[in-house]
Amino acid sequence: MNQALDKLEATVYLLAQKFETQLGENRRLQDEIRSLKETQERTEQQHQVAIDELSEALLVQVTKLKNDLQTKIDSLLAENQQYRSQLEQNASQIRNMLARLPAERRREGEQE
Repeated sequence: MNQALDKLEATVYLLAQKFETQLGENRRLQDEIRSLKETQERTEQQHQVAIDELSEALLVQVTKLKNDLQTKIDSLLAENQQYRSQLEQNASQIRNMLARLPAERRREGEQE
């Protein structure tokens, strides 16, 4: 009977040790999982910050390009208007010069 109790006691002791080992392993795995989740959350936050920074930088660049293009368009429109004004002045001067020509020469100029 003593042997059976000793054997039972040894078996219970081994089971208790296995149980403690499993508990320790379980805690270690839970800590590792928690650490991995924290790392993942940090990485996601860093990723989001990087995306936000890049988005802002891109928006700044797009705005600058838009402003530069608008400035260039405005400049070209002003230049176009200057050329149109010069053409109108030249056309007016040519009409005045044609009006001063004798009638015969005017007809020749109109026929050409």
